[in-house]
Amino acid sequence: MSIALYRTASLPRPLIFGGAILAASLLLAIFPSVFAPYDPNAFDYAALLQGPSTAHLMGTDNFGRDVLSRVIHAYTIDMQIAVFATVFPFLIGTVIGALVGYVGGISETIFGRIVDAVITFPFLVLVIAIVSILGPGLLNMYIAVGVVGWVFYARIIAAEVKVQKRLDYADAGRAMGYTHMRIIFRHLLPNAITPAVVYWMTDMALAILLGSSLGYLGLGAQPPAAEWGVQIADGKNFMATAWWISVFPGLAIVLTGLGFSLTGDGLAEVLRTKK
Repeated sequence: MSIALYRTASLPRPLIFGGAILAASLLLAIFPSVFAPYDPNAFDYAALLQGPSTAHLMGTDNFGRDVLSRVIHAYTIDMQIAVFATVFPFLIGTVIGALVGYVGGISETIFGRIVDAVITFPFLVLVIAIVSILGPGLLNMYIAVGVVGWVFYARIIAAEVKVQKRLDYADAGRAMGYTHMRIIFRHLLPNAITPAVVYWMTDMALAILLGSSLGYLGLGAQPPAAEWGVQIADGKNFMATAWWISVFPGLAIVLTGLGFSLTGDGLAEVLRTKK
């Protein structure tokens, strides 16, 4: 017990607090029906626009739906967005960045031009443009983010691999006759991937903001889905009389994003300490 307490106490506080927030978020995302007191899509015309009370802790919306239940069920969609909107850019960018960083030469030049073309435009504008072409919905949002987002991971990995390939252990691998793929993916990449993992945690927080923004604009999750951006859009016309419809989903976005950000900061601190 004392060893376990010591190990927990030695962890950075951001990692502990961020991990606790994410653990609670995952529980709500996996088991929303256990925690939600009502059906998130059940209309109750006898309880329209009721403020927070003992019966409805976060009030009800303009259809009489329980806001707390909708906020809880939204964890399922928004945590899904956090994962699927970032995992594919992470994987694709990691592979391309590792190859570009190792090979260099003309591939690095071409990659540099692609990076310049992407970062010339604001990320959100590019995603909105692609989603507008493909049509609204979560799948098209994932495609749009994947088309643009892999570049940032690839740039991080390429820079790290470029440094690692000059070290002695990489020369030793080449001297022993290892294939280039083995050197890249079994030796260089494990030592170069740490910054990308830390960035991934922060990127998941940004993905939730992006998903909520697209939901608000009608390009992400579609009504009547319980999603924080959709809920905020539902309540925008009632801010003066029923502020709780938009405020509580907004607080959920902030809290969950804080969890990812703190976890990323904590991981960065742990990895810096190990080095």
